[in-house]
Amino acid sequence: MTAWLVIVAVGLGTYAFRATAFAVVGSRSLPTWTERPLAYVGPAALGALVGAMLLTSNGRPDVPGLAEAAAAAAAFVTVHRTGNIARGILVAFPVLWLVAGLTS
Repeated sequence: MTAWLVIVAVGLGTYAFRATAFAVVGSRSLPTWTERPLAYVGPAALGALVGAMLLTSNGRPDVPGLAEAAAAAAAFVTVHRTGNIARGILVAFPVLWLVAGLTS
């Protein structure tokens, strides 16, 4: 019972902390010097997640397979040309499935 109480309390505290930040900042406009770097937070986080998934296996450095490398390359080219991350993802998945199907 005590463990569940701690989990709920920590969850509520975390939610309250994040909600307060959105409530305070949401109604105000940020200065230009803060908005410019914030534009790179999403792509940097996505790049870190994809890089970690692509280059590690079970927490250890690993060489990606052909299908994963081809999908990453297709996504990179698509995002570089269009500037749209969603299109990169939409192109990468079919490439991943196609190459994985052809090499298995």
